[in-house]
Amino acid sequence: MVSLGSVLLLFLSGPQTNLWPLAFVALAPLLLLVRFENVKWKLPVYVSFFAYYLISLEGLRHAHPLMIFPLIALAAYLAVYPVIFVAMMRRVHRSRQPPTATDNGMSIQALLGLALLRCLPIALVAASLWVGGEWVRSHFATGISVLMLGHSIVGMSSPTLIQIADCFGTYGVSFLIMMVNVAVADLIWIAMQRRKPASAPELPNRWQTACAAWRTSVPIAVLALGLAHFYGVKSLAYPTTPSDTTFLLVGRDEQTEYQQDQRRAADIFSDYARQTIAAVERREQPVDVVVWPESMLSGGQAWYIAEENLSVPDDVRNDPQSAEMTADEMRQIIGENRAGFTRRSADLIAAMSGGDPDRALAIIGGCGIIRYGETVQSFSGVLHIGPDGNVEQTYAKNHLVMFGEYIPLIQSIPILKNFVPPGLGLNAGTEPAVFQIGSLDVLPNLCIETAVERVSVKHMRTLLRDRDRALPDVIVTLTNDAWFDHSAVVAHHLRCAQMVAVGCRRPILSSANGGPTAWIDSSGRVVEQLAFDTAGEIFATPRIDNRVSLYVRDGSIPAVVMAIAWMVFFFSMLWQKRPFSRRADR
Repeated sequence: MVSLGSVLLLFLSGPQTNLWPLAFVALAPLLLLVRFENVKWKLPVYVSFFAYYLISLEGLRHAHPLMIFPLIALAAYLAVYPVIFVAMMRRVHRSRQPPTATDNGMSIQALLGLALLRCLPIALVAASLWVGGEWVRSHFATGISVLMLGHSIVGMSSPTLIQIADCFGTYGVSFLIMMVNVAVADLIWIAMQRRKPASAPELPNRWQTACAAWRTSVPIAVLALGLAHFYGVKSLAYPTTPSDTTFLLVGRDEQTEYQQDQRRAADIFSDYARQTIAAVERREQPVDVVVWPESMLSGGQAWYIAEENLSVPDDVRNDPQSAEMTADEMRQIIGENRAGFTRRSADLIAAMSGGDPDRALAIIGGCGIIRYGETVQSFSGVLHIGPDGNVEQTYAKNHLVMFGEYIPLIQSIPILKNFVPPGLGLNAGTEPAVFQIGSLDVLPNLCIETAVERVSVKHMRTLLRDRDRALPDVIVTLTNDAWFDHSAVVAHHLRCAQMVAVGCRRPILSSANGGPTAWIDSSGRVVEQLAFDTAGEIFATPRIDNRVSLYVRDGSIPAVVMAIAWMVFFFSMLWQKRPFSRRADR
């Protein structure tokens, strides 16, 4: 019941109810469990958190009938981390008990680690171990940043406490929340000890331990909250400057299928085109750029690129009708396809501008990119189309969706790779891109890249180190969340984007099919948002924030240190569990 209470409070702090203050007490029951000996806790904790992640992310199952199995695997994997955290904290709690005879037989390294655990305030130890685990899961097996503890307070009406994310990322907010939870757990523990009968022989030791913890954890939590609030107030008051570039974010709720035929893709393109043309006509002020969600610009046509080392693909040579095709002929076909794509884009822009060249606008849209070189590479991409209809810049998605866009290692197994369904053979890009839109430099993100926080931060860090490339003014993210059927997954995705906006100190403009289509400022506040299940538009003129955050400059160094400590602790526990170690202890 203790662990069930924690997951219930965590769930209530989520976007479904947005009772965000509960996040500051949600893990207190779990921390109280640490103090009880001779209790069966592993299975209850694991099952409770498995249910929490399964219910919170159940929307993933709508993407494909077989996604139920990856969903179960994901929930089962994520639920391991709270179990490891409790196991670690139980060891920390035992280390703070009076020294025992067994301590004398420990190695110097173990004694040093034990002394460190005993001298550090418990609030800092617990927060460090929790954040270390979050860093590991945000990187291991491609990583996932959704449902980090820090995301639970993003729904604050005045988001003062999340502004520290520009120094430490979401990890810093998680650290703060955990410190407060430790203080709450200590206060509850003191109250529990007061209710014990005075004749209880263990009362003096328990009372002294509880009071010692109270004297450290509560002041630390109060001080941390005060400093975070003060920093947040100052950050929210930072002056930003208006821009003169207007973005039209187009959102619809077109249901998509995993294997979608070209006719359906063309119909979706037409629906987006009609809605966009009507929106631009209604707008008296000029629009500089239209933003369409992931894949919606394709309309059954990919953007083809012919490299200098192009060779005819094997599947073309194996076709009897094109077996004699040369590389030059292949290059000519690609050129004709590109010309047709450009004509379609120019016609669309002309329709949007009413034929007035002075009102011609640019397009940023999600579209497949196929690159022909020595081999064929397919990317999920973003195109920047200029007012003349020509593709000026491209971005290839860097972070692919496991099981949705690729299956690990399967492409390396000759027998199996022929059975890969269409859409699962995508390649990943390796670099960020910067689109020049009006007077602004725009960083494109695609799909779940804002849900894996390190991707956007890495893009910003890469551009910061490259003196020949501009640091972007705005992040534009394109996604197709109709896969998740208006579930809580969409709302969690929006919370991730809000934290990325704070961490990078850049406004985020999100254009989504099925939501979240939103304009987020550089402090993580939602300026305007469309309902997930509606078609509509947002005209966004983002304000420019010229801050270069500490998180972008230095990365997540504190969280990395905590992750190293977490891994050392974890492997030391595994080492002590080895069979010959248990025999030696007998």
